[in-house]
Amino acid sequence: MRRVVACVVALAGIAGLTTAAFAQNASVTARIGAGQSAQATAAVVPNDGVLLEISLPGGGAQSFPQLGLELVPLSGKAGERALLARDLDGDGADEIIIRGSVPPERGAVLIFRWDRTVGEFVPVTFTNDRDQTTKYLVVDLAAPVLIDPAGTIEAQYETTRQDGRKSWHVARYRWTGQGYSQSADN
Repeated sequence: MRRVVACVVALAGIAGLTTAAFAQNASVTARIGAGQSAQATAAVVPNDGVLLEISLPGGGAQSFPQLGLELVPLSGKAGERALLARDLDGDGADEIIIRGSVPPERGAVLIFRWDRTVGEFVPVTFTNDRDQTTKYLVVDLAAPVLIDPAGTIEAQYETTRQDGRKSWHVARYRWTGQGYSQSADN
């Protein structure tokens, strides 16, 4: 079964963003329990952005198009990984984590969680400190996104005040059992 889900806004046109130093193809194997695994592959499709395809056990597949214009490493450093498979919530199945660019100066982190009841990966939600919930985490384009061993996500971002002064901030998101929520210990 092929399922197509668009998780990030369809972009009207390609902006002048250059991330040529970043790898534009990546693949990982995600453990999903009972000795089974799924193969996830991300690639930049010309004029269409990042496409994540997941090959499921039994021959099924999932496709998630338009996950940004380019793949961007989670660390923000060229040569590092923009696609990961890691058990973030401790349930024994890996989540698939991907980061893409959303011009002009933003990026998006998306996490797909294995849902045993439906036999496919589903997007995880993120709720910020204003109780706004989305299926992606908006991040700074170049700043690192860190994931600690407990699955807490730390996104650094820069803001510019009206007077032109810039400042850096950190937003931490913790797993709630239903999705990620911005924690109060920022």
